[in-house]
Amino acid sequence: MGYVLARPPLAATDDFFGAGGDSHRAMQVLSELVDRYGPQDSARAERMHEELVLAMFDDGTPHALAVVIGRY
Repeated sequence: MGYVLARPPLAATDDFFGAGGDSHRAMQVLSELVDRYGPQDSARAERMHEELVLAMFDDGTPHALAVVIGRY
């Protein structure tokens, strides 16, 4: 996520929004995560994306996103 913010990579517990991220950049990151780590099944990929959105806006840390990715 750090590359989207033009800064060093975030630590697992760093908050994306606290580090200067905004909702547009958040959606960019989430789309890239689904493309890279998402399941091939489109319905499951959509559910993963929805869970990532919730995790991003509830917590905003790489750790929270990794937990969601780990479920898929």
